[in-house]
Parts: sequence; structure tokens; C-alpha cells
Amino acid sequence: MAEKGAHLTGTVYIRPSIFEIIAQESLASTLEPAFKKIFSFLVSFNPERYGYILEWVDEGYLIFNVLLQRYYLRKYSASFSETFYGLKRVTVVNSKLQEELSHKQQILSLILIVILPYLKNKLMQLNSKYKLQEINGCTLRERRQQLFRKCVIKGHSILFITYETLMLYNYILYVSEKSMYPSLLLRLLSVTLTYADPQSALTISELLRKIKYNSFTVDDGWNIFQRIVTGSLELGAFFLQFLSWWSQENYDMDIMSLPVPPPPKVSKVAQQYKGICPLCRKPHHIHTVLMISGYVFCYQCILSEIRIKKKCPITHYPAKEDDLIRLYIE
Repeated sequence: MAEKGAHLTGTVYIRPSIFEIIAQESLASTLEPAFKKIFSFLVSFNPERYGYILEWVDEGYLIFNVLLQRYYLRKYSASFSETFYGLKRVTVVNSKLQEELSHKQQILSLILIVILPYLKNKLMQLNSKYKLQEINGCTLRERRQQLFRKCVIKGHSILFITYETLMLYNYILYVSEKSMYPSLLLRLLSVTLTYADPQSALTISELLRKIKYNSFTVDDGWNIFQRIVTGSLELGAFFLQFLSWWSQENYDMDIMSLPVPPPPKVSKVAQQYKGICPLCRKPHHIHTVLMISGYVFCYQCILSEIRIKKKCPITHYPAKEDDLIRLYIE
């Protein structure tokens, strides 16, 4: 740790490895699905009363992420994932490093860390929706809507390819030591990453000594509370990373080692809807299965049902649009 303590000497500093950069970005990408999974689990206890909240899960994560990243930027000059890997942000001025981020850089960092991924996710959802409409042959009445749909689909592809190409190019420059910016977004802010200084923490012996001599203050209690909360988040992030690695490494092996289960018995209720949609009672148009129950519907029938009632019309299990899978049946 000693070599990490004296890295700000003019233009000389210790560069984090590309593996640490990519690892912290990977950790940042796991926060949103983890939050949504926990959010959906809590709502599932009473879906009829709180099911509508799932429509605002993206906004809920946005608020949570703003509070989380704002705290870490103010306290550690780094995002949550960067702090987890012992990194921090420093300002680059005329190829020299400055220790502290300016208030403007903190605000811009927060926008790029939180708002940009939110908008990117919304654009991806809109693109998926429009692509599905084109595949299903849904035509829009107004010419403006048709033009907008084409612009979203083509624009998303162009933006995605351009952004990923620039990111790869920036990684190559960073690895070859021709650039001190580990990402394209940090380059826009004139900010780079380096190792953070070791944080002094209140040890147990010091805590007991303060309690013994009645010198324990409210600030000490608040600092301990913050350490417990942030430590829990960081431990949970590590656990999520471990589970992601474990499931990825063992998925193929586990799935092949499982015995083939016997086909389930078809219930009398399911037999009533053989060859027809349970909602319109007509032959299926664009076969779509609801993953949580296994029933097959017409796409337009089940889509409107899920959007309004948020549950399977047959089993009444809570469901959302992501549970719909199209079947390609000749």
C-alpha cells in the first residue's frame, strides 16, 4: 500500500490496470438488475395492491442510484464501484493531476454515472418495442410516428456501434499508455482514475477507549453507521459478483447433469384452451407464451392484459412484459 500513497507527483501517478477498470464497470452494471430483482421480490408479497409500482422501477432505481453515487462522490471522489476497487477520480489540468474534483466535475460525474445509463436504458427499451412491432407487422397510422420509429431503430444501432467502437479505441490508447483516461466519459470531464489513499478507520480498541472515557461523540456514531451501511453495500456487491461468476461457470455443467424430467400432466383447464387463445377464444395470432404460467396467447391479447392487470389471466400469477416469449410455429 505504500507505493499507492504517493502517486500525485506532477504528471507521475500509478495507473490502475485495465482489468480493474473493466471490473469496476462490470460491478456497476450489476447494481440495476439486483435492485430490480429485490424490488420485484418485495412487490410480489402483495401484487394486487402494489403491482403498479413495477411500472416505475426504472425511476425508483434512478433515485436510489442518485443518492448512492452522490454520497460516494462527495465522500470518496469516486463512484460506488470505483470505491469498491480502491480507486478515486482526480482532475487533469494541463497534463498534471489535482487531488480534488471541482463542484462542477462532481455534478457532471453524477450525470454521466446516473442519468446517461438511465436514458440509454430507456432508448433500448423503446428500440426493442419498435422492433417487436415491426416483426409483428403493426402499422402506425400517422406518418410522423412511422418516421420516428425508423429513426429510433436505426439511430440506436448507429449510436451503439459508434459508442462501443470509441470505447474500444480508448481502451487501446489506455493500455498502450498513450492516454491517461481509462474511459471516454472520463476524457470528456478531464478526469482520470488512480488509487485512493488508505482511509483511516476507528478501530475497536479506540471505540472502547472512547466509550470508557465518555469521549464518544455523535459524529463517531454517525461515522460508524455510515461504515456499516457502505460496508454492507460493498459486501453485497462482492456477493453479487461471486454469484454471477459462479452461475456462469457452472451453468453448462449443471444443466447437462440434470436428468430429463417427465412431461407435466395437462390440466383440465389447459385442455379447454388447446389450439385457441384463452382470452379471445380464437386460433392464435402471433403465438406468445407467458413464461410464468406456460399458457399460449395471441400477442396483442396478452400484451394489453399484462399492461393493465400485471398478472396471468388464467393462474393470476404476477407477470410483466418481460415474461412474454414469442413462439415461431409454422
